[in-house]
Amino acid sequence: MSKKVFRPTDTLTTDFRVRPGDLDMATEAHKLLRGQGGVEISGVSHTEQEHAFGRIVTIKILNEEGAQQMGRDPGSYITIEAHGLIKAVDDSMMDELSLTLADNLRQLLPPADIRRHRPVLLAGLGNAQTVADAIGPKVISYIQPTTHFFRDDLADELLPVAAFAPGVVGNTGIETADLIKGAAEAIDPCCVVVIDALAAGSLGNLLSSIQLCDTGIRPGSGVQNHRRAINNDYLGRPVIAIGIPTVVNASSVIRESVISSLHRLNSDRTDLTDSITAELLTPFAGNLVITPKEADQLIPLSACIIAAGLTRALHPGADSATYRHYMQEG
Repeated sequence: MSKKVFRPTDTLTTDFRVRPGDLDMATEAHKLLRGQGGVEISGVSHTEQEHAFGRIVTIKILNEEGAQQMGRDPGSYITIEAHGLIKAVDDSMMDELSLTLADNLRQLLPPADIRRHRPVLLAGLGNAQTVADAIGPKVISYIQPTTHFFRDDLADELLPVAAFAPGVVGNTGIETADLIKGAAEAIDPCCVVVIDALAAGSLGNLLSSIQLCDTGIRPGSGVQNHRRAINNDYLGRPVIAIGIPTVVNASSVIRESVISSLHRLNSDRTDLTDSITAELLTPFAGNLVITPKEADQLIPLSACIIAAGLTRALHPGADSATYRHYMQEG
């Protein structure tokens, strides 16, 4: 019996064209929309500045027109590039990168005089048993909660912080958003900070950038596993999201490879990209994500850097010389 040759148009109808709202990273959505011409999008502003390990890219969605085009809510999206992180073998980037993260996080947090009287609630999203999804719980393991011993006379050194990892609905049977809402109703925080793994749309962003935003998060959106949104509308208080891409969609890797190969061949057959992507991903029903083999070392390191940035932003006494003393060992 002859073997049937699969043709993407035969059975697989997955659309591999990338849309802005499918991308976790606002910088990737912004780049996709601007295209080769680099023309700014109506309702969106974009600024860049250099830091020790790359750029800080701030994208602000100013109105509903910008929100519709970008596929995400109006607000501020700050991406801190850290290109050396994926090759890091130690914590030599910790001091500088955590300071950069803290400086940008303070722009989104309520003022210290508000945080003195109402705690900040940190929630580490994800599955601690799956390396690529463990960034949230791992960050929480480095955080020292302070609400249970905070006193007003300590406010010049530290402020009240509560922290927990709510797990994933597959393990708890409860929507993550509902668990966070219950915790928020119990302690009445001035804001909620959620930390989660993201899916990169490009290999260049994999474990190489940290995104902050003041619009909350929809867990699992980057891997087509949409859960209830964790945002101000649902929780009734400001929600800041911190994420780092720990996986990249295989479709993105294939597309980048095909487009690069066609470019080298001076071919304009870009219509081939969807066909080749569909054929290669057929065994996985079109849904496959990839994480680097060094993830076992890189994800705990990334989590520690994010926890250090949070600690430096949240506590007045956590300066460059002492911030590690305000953290747990993880």
